[in-house]
Amino acid sequence: MKVSKRVVAMAILLALVMVPSSLVIVSDVINTYRGNMRISTTQPIKVTPGSFLYQTPCGQLLIQSQWAPTGTGFSGSMNLPLITLSTTNGYRLMMTPIPMFSLTTSTSGVLTLGINTNPYIASAYLNIGGTTQQVYPGTGTWSLTTGSYTANLTGLTLTTPVTGTVTLSGNYNFTPTTGVTFTYTFTETLNLKQPSFNIMNLLNGYQNWYVPHVYQGDYQGTRTYQWPVYYPLSAAPQYWAPISTGINQPVLMMVQARQWSAGAMFWSEAYTSGQSVTITILGTYSSGTSNPADGYEFYFFIVPNGWAISSSSNYSIPYSVSSSQIGTQVSPVQGEVILPVSVYNTWYVVVQWDPYWQYGYTASGYTGQWNVWAVSYTPSRLRINSVNGVGSGYFKPNPGDYICVSVTYNATTNTVSGIAVDLNTGAYAILPPINLASFSNFKPPNSGTYVFGVAGNTGGAYANWAILAVNYTAR
Repeated sequence: MKVSKRVVAMAILLALVMVPSSLVIVSDVINTYRGNMRISTTQPIKVTPGSFLYQTPCGQLLIQSQWAPTGTGFSGSMNLPLITLSTTNGYRLMMTPIPMFSLTTSTSGVLTLGINTNPYIASAYLNIGGTTQQVYPGTGTWSLTTGSYTANLTGLTLTTPVTGTVTLSGNYNFTPTTGVTFTYTFTETLNLKQPSFNIMNLLNGYQNWYVPHVYQGDYQGTRTYQWPVYYPLSAAPQYWAPISTGINQPVLMMVQARQWSAGAMFWSEAYTSGQSVTITILGTYSSGTSNPADGYEFYFFIVPNGWAISSSSNYSIPYSVSSSQIGTQVSPVQGEVILPVSVYNTWYVVVQWDPYWQYGYTASGYTGQWNVWAVSYTPSRLRINSVNGVGSGYFKPNPGDYICVSVTYNATTNTVSGIAVDLNTGAYAILPPINLASFSNFKPPNSGTYVFGVAGNTGGAYANWAILAVNYTAR
C-alpha cells in the first residue's frame, strides 16, 4: 500500500495535538541588557558663596572675608588687623562679628562644627542664627530650621600675636530631623597684619614709645602728677580689675575715674605746608559712670610758649582749663579740657569726641558727639572759637570695648573731620568736614615744627580713659 506524504504529515500533526496533558513543553527566552545607573542624594545643607568688606580707621586696614563652596564643604579667607587684648588665656582679637560663611538648609536638623587642633589658636566662637557657640577647643552645636543663615566669627583668641598666614581646618556635620548625617570639611585662611602705630604701641606684646613726649595731668584746675600713668604688663590687672581678673593688657591711663579731671600727652613733628595730618588712637576704659564722659581730645599745630618737649616740661606745662567748674566752659558737654599755653596770637585746633553727647545730654540743634575748637592766647586772655555737638551717628561704649578714634586736618580745605568706632560692636560716630575759617581765624599753617597731642578727660560724669596706641601721619 502506498501512502502519500501529505497523509503522513497530517497524522503526525494529529498525534502532537492528542498528546496526554501530563506532558509539558517549556521554552525560555532571556534578554540581557547593559547600562549605567546613577544614585544621588539631595544635600540638605549648602554653602552659598559670599564676601564681606569693612574699612577700619585703626591703621587704615581692611577687614575682609570671602568664601565659596567646594566639593567637600567650603573654603574661605579673612584679612584681619592684629588688634588684640592681652589676657591670661592668650591674645584676644578685638573685632566686630565677621561673616565666615553663609548657608541654606532645605530641612530642619542639627549642625555641628569644630576646628582641628591648631598651635596658634587658643579659642574661637561662631554665631549662627543668633546663638554663639565655642568651636575651638570643642564643637559647637546649632538646631536649624529650613532657611538661610550666616556664620559669624565673634571671638578669636591667639596663643601668640602672630602676623602673616594662619590656616584653620575643620569638619562640620548636618543631621536632618529624619535621615542620615552628612559630613563636610572646610579650610579658613587668616591673613593677620600688624596695624601702623608710630607714636606709641602697647598692643600685641609691644610696650613702645617711638618719639620724645611729655605728659600733663589736671584735677579740678590744678596740675597733678598722678596721671597720665603707664600700667605695664605686671600692673595692668589693676586697671582691668573692674571687668576681669584675667586681663593683663598694658595701657596708658590718661585720667582716673573721677570727676573734673584731664590728662594729656604731647609730642612734636616737623610739618610741611600743605600737608594733611591724621592722628589715630586706640582707647578704652574699664570703669566709669553709666554714661561715660568726656572722651578724647586731639591737638593740632600748637606753638609752645614757655615749655617744650623735654624732661623739664614733663607734668609742668603751663596751661589753662576750659571747665564749667571755673566758668570757662564753651560747650554744654565737654568736661575739663587742658589748653596748653601757645605763642601769643597763634592758633591751634582741638577736636573732642565726647560720648556723653546724646546720652547724658541732648538738646535741639546738637546732632553729634564732636566739639571743634580753635584756641589762641593773647597777653590778656584766652580766646576759644567753637562749634559743638556736631556730627552724625553716636554710640556709648561699654567698659572694655576698644574705641578707635581718628581725626584729620585737611590743609587744602582748611577743615577737620573724624570718625570714632567701637571695634567690639561696629557702632560709629562721624565728624563731617568742618571748615575752620567758618567760625575762627585759623588758617592753614606754614612749614615748621609744631606740637601735637592726645588727651582724655572727665566732667560731672567720668571714666578712666586709657590709650593703647597712637599713630600720626602727614601727607
